[in-house]
Amino acid sequence: MDWTKCLVVFCFYHLILVTSTEPPCVIDLQCAECVPANMPLVSALAAAHGDELQLWCGAGRLLAYPLRSRLAARCEAGRYRVALDGSLRHLLELGCQESVFEDVLHSVEYCSPPLAGRAYQLQEENSSVRHLATLCFDEDRGVATFARVSNAPANTLRLAPHSDRHAPLTLFGNFNSMFDSNTRHVADKLYSDDVRMNRRLHELFKYDKFSFADQTLTAAGLLSGQYFDDQNARVADFVSNKVAVWKSVATGNLEHMQRDVAKFLKMSRPHATVDVYAGTHGNMSLRTGHTRKEVYLRAERFPVPKYIWTVILDRAAKRGLALVVLNDPFVSVSEIRETVFCESACARVSWLSVLRRQRNYESPLYGLAFCCDVHNFAAVVQEFPNALLADVRPGHEGMLTELNT
Repeated sequence: MDWTKCLVVFCFYHLILVTSTEPPCVIDLQCAECVPANMPLVSALAAAHGDELQLWCGAGRLLAYPLRSRLAARCEAGRYRVALDGSLRHLLELGCQESVFEDVLHSVEYCSPPLAGRAYQLQEENSSVRHLATLCFDEDRGVATFARVSNAPANTLRLAPHSDRHAPLTLFGNFNSMFDSNTRHVADKLYSDDVRMNRRLHELFKYDKFSFADQTLTAAGLLSGQYFDDQNARVADFVSNKVAVWKSVATGNLEHMQRDVAKFLKMSRPHATVDVYAGTHGNMSLRTGHTRKEVYLRAERFPVPKYIWTVILDRAAKRGLALVVLNDPFVSVSEIRETVFCESACARVSWLSVLRRQRNYESPLYGLAFCCDVHNFAAVVQEFPNALLADVRPGHEGMLTELNT
């Protein structure tokens, strides 16, 4: 009998196979050729369609779910249906990794108490540390104020050294330094489950009888995984990089803008080292009756930001550009004039090909987007360190509207 089967490779420290009533099919395959070198290969077996597997990485973490060491999946037509989110994954996405990517306390320029500096880093084989991104995090509000990444080779940031004695080297140890255990638990629950997040949202406004018009919240990264090279993209999954965004905005102009920025970083790399800063500004509010009510997913914490911004700086060319996405699909036409706080130059930015397509960047439903002179932007968005703009030329000459070649 020809059974539909899944190959299970012991890339895991432990694997518990809960078999179905059907006999499994065994297949002979040399998996060393199809599994990345960083995934430890021990042996292989075959599972029948419908078999459930409990995958456990012990002290490690799963490649596709870097916050988790244990996962349930069911064999389905040669792939794995993950119980956590219902996604259908290939074997190569469900291997284990050691906790090589870390989120640690670190001194960050222009980030001082009560804000906490963070660094996303990679432990190299020679015991050295490579920093991939930094964040300035507001622990009181539960949101990053700004983050930074570079298009330098391997996303390497040059930072002042820090002491590992003050930076725990395990994933959950780092989160204990960043959040207390209760806050960390809330953040993970909020941003890992859209259903739970939106249930919370509707509870907050159930007495206001607000009509959300089929709009829902989802979690999105300030720094896109597309900004990073290869496996470095996993650091974008750290919960400190997440914010609550309306889904039509997240899949609309926020995604379009991030795709354009990612392409700009890659195309600029041979010619210039470019830094990208991303962050939030203001709290989004909903009109209830004659007043507006700010949206927090917990009491005065985990706000839904009003603006999500990205600043690109080419220091050698003394040029920069600020891209701002309004995280408010409910904004009225009469409110747009006061909401767009700079004269937008998006129509002049030649490399914004995805964002400008069909002029959807002007639609609030998808996240009204506008492009600012960085000096005008910093005058409004206090979260961005104005000192970073000391060498950027003012006016049109200082705007990064063309790709440097």
